[in-house]
Amino acid sequence: MSTHYRLIPPFLYVAEEQDFSKAWELFCCKLLNLSNKTTEIYVRNPPEQGVDIYDPSKKIAYQCKSIESGKSGDFNVTHVVKSIEAAKLIQAELKWERYVLCVNVAISGIAEATLKKALPDIEIFPNSHWVGLCEKNPVEVERNFRRLIEVPRARVLDAIHNRFLDHYSEQLKQNIEDSSFDVFLYSNRHDTAYRVPVSDNFSCQDLLGIFREFFKLPESTIISTEGIYVSLSHSVVFNGKKISRLTSLKNAGISHGSVITYWTTILWKDADTQFKGDVINMMTSHIPNITLSQRRKRAIAVFSEDLRQCFHSFDNTL
Repeated sequence: MSTHYRLIPPFLYVAEEQDFSKAWELFCCKLLNLSNKTTEIYVRNPPEQGVDIYDPSKKIAYQCKSIESGKSGDFNVTHVVKSIEAAKLIQAELKWERYVLCVNVAISGIAEATLKKALPDIEIFPNSHWVGLCEKNPVEVERNFRRLIEVPRARVLDAIHNRFLDHYSEQLKQNIEDSSFDVFLYSNRHDTAYRVPVSDNFSCQDLLGIFREFFKLPESTIISTEGIYVSLSHSVVFNGKKISRLTSLKNAGISHGSVITYWTTILWKDADTQFKGDVINMMTSHIPNITLSQRRKRAIAVFSEDLRQCFHSFDNTL
């Protein structure tokens, strides 16, 4: 498992009920408390008015800005200046004496000069600061990051060999032998991220075939205890958009270091509406008198556990 700390999703874990900006605030607050050996530093409730985190004992105001892409060029200095101006309006009330910007990228010299013009004494904690704190507190931050596992090229070649017909299999293997690069892969149903070698000549359909061979997820089944038929749909998501299966990685803009999502959606139907006949009637006749919604929820929970075990089985082979 890699111990390299990447301060963007999906590597930095974001709970389902949060967006990345809130996750970044909580993460910064956790590290600030750890580094200062205190529990007094806290995340302020909205409206933050330019101060997201406050240290009352040292009178330090922290503003958190998260760039989800991880690209310095996406840092919006104008938004930060507006937050600085808002923070100045509550300085007397909050009694802050130091003002610190907490950001997950390295900002340019031009951006820093603009910030210094708005507030000469502003302090900036860039990505290197937070990575350093992670390295000093590896146990404490372990749960904040997805595991990152390297998938060897040999495993990709084996998956191609096992998944595709001989002629097409040889073509795909030749593509990856001729020219390959690494992408970061993660699933919406698992807490591990993978570094996987691919070819830009692969189509998204090829990629899905390789992933399905990796994880060996169940295709479809009937959860007999609930009388619910469940199945999976599979797609590749890049930059927040599902990519057509026929599109090549090159045409999708996927290149070295790109982060892609193997997105699986659980589909379901009431087995009585999917199948007709005495077999299904006999199978569902013992089910307690509960609502369809309850049966659906329980069936999806059972199927989700099966998926979880498939992912963990793959991880254990690496």
